[in-house]
Parts: sequence; C-alpha cells; structure tokens
Amino acid sequence: MPYKHEICRAGKTKQHTFYYAVRTDTKEGSRRQKENKTCEAQKKVNSRQAVKKLTWILNANYDGTSLYITWEYMKENRPATKEALRTDVDKLLRNIRRIYKKAGKEAKIVWVPEVGERGAVHIHMTLNAIDTQLLKKCWDKGWITIKPMDDNGQYRRLAEYFVKYSEKTMKTCEGFTGRRYNSSKNLVIPEPQKKTVSSRNAFNHIVKVPSGWYLDKDSIREAWHEVTGFMYFTYTLIYDGRYRKQDESESYLLNLETGEVEITEKLQKAAGRK
Repeated sequence: MPYKHEICRAGKTKQHTFYYAVRTDTKEGSRRQKENKTCEAQKKVNSRQAVKKLTWILNANYDGTSLYITWEYMKENRPATKEALRTDVDKLLRNIRRIYKKAGKEAKIVWVPEVGERGAVHIHMTLNAIDTQLLKKCWDKGWITIKPMDDNGQYRRLAEYFVKYSEKTMKTCEGFTGRRYNSSKNLVIPEPQKKTVSSRNAFNHIVKVPSGWYLDKDSIREAWHEVTGFMYFTYTLIYDGRYRKQDESESYLLNLETGEVEITEKLQKAAGRK
C-alpha cells in the first residue's frame, strides 16, 4: 500500500508525518471508512488535526520575543452570557489593534476562550512583541498575566493547551464558538509538502537528525488512526544552527514495545545487527 510523507516547515521547526493512504489524495485524518467511524473517534481526529495546524501557525509566527497572555475576569465582572463574552472579546481585540497601530506595528493574534464549569472565565492569547505596559490599557475586567514565549520555536504544547481550553468552552458555554482557535488574518499559514511513496518502500521508524537540528522527542507519535484504522508516524525537528560532524549527527529509532526513543546505533548493537 502506498503511503504519504508530509513535511511542514514552520519557523524553526520541521515536522515529518508518515501515513498510509489508499488513494493518493487521501490525507491523514480523512474519513475513508465512514461505516466504521464513531462520533468520539472523529472528535479525537479533529482535535489532533487542530493541534497540528495550530502548532504550525504558532511556530511560523512567534518567537522568543513574543508574548503569551491570559486575560482574567474578576468574579463580579464575569460575562453572564456567551453574547456578553463575545462583546468583551471584540472590545479587547479592538483595543489591542489600536495600541499596536499607535506603536507602528501590526498585531498578530491567536486567542481562545476558557469558561470553567464553576463560571471562571479566561481569554488566552499569543501576541507579537510590544511594550507590555501598553497592554494594561486594553483590559478593565480583571487581571493580566504576561509570559514571554520560549525561544526554541516549538510551541506544540501551547497549541495543545489552546485546543483543550476551547473544547472545554464548547461544553461549558455551548454555542460560543465552533472553532478550536481564533486568529487574525495577517498570520503566515504554513503549507506542508506531500509526496506519495511506493508501497514497495514501507515507512520505518528511524529518525535521522541532520547537522544544525535536534529532535523534539516529545513530538514523536506512532499510533493507529481512530477512523481509518491505518498506522501513522510523526516527529518534529528543531533548528538550532549548531554544527555537527556527519558522524556525530544523531539518528533515533522508536522502540514499538516500550514507546521509548533510542539512539539507533545502540539499538542495533543490542540487537546484534552491528
């Protein structure tokens, strides 16, 4: 069976994904076997796809100078309805764009709401660099928590949190938004490159890391697709620019029994292959 090799470069990262496709135009996350899919299985696929695409967007548009902000409500200022929350968000976005414009910049925004079961409300957001003192003028409903984003350029975990927050809100504030994340229209949207590989060359689980890159071990996933039933394998490399001699470049292999990642040479020696 032929398979797809998808590569997406986003900022300092490069994600490789391998997945089987019966048709050459089938993508990972498709609904090939509709008769076998369940609502919960499709939700898991949709959630994973949202995290994947949001990770690309965050990686492509933000860096170590960017900001992760949580806008919090004081209890007495919490919105009573989803319409009131939407009004507050719209006002906040207008205020943010206004201060960026005055500073001669254009705001790059990704945001999600979080409405807890007990009524607590937060708005989580990423923004490109600006004087943080200016942001205080944008919000009068409660507190503001501002954190600098990591400079390694891999924001997969932040994407996971954002999707988790928005999916919680879909349950606690039904109808507020059908989107797993919201973003401004000026963001770079990475487009993955895909190629179909002949069925004669089944994909393996070896990860080769070239000089100047390192492996994000937490990004490695190997599992059965919940809907199609086919296996997929993915990992992400991060660019750090460090020069490594060819014989020092690392390669890794996913141990399917333990789920751990091991250096290939050590694994080969242990298996008596070398």
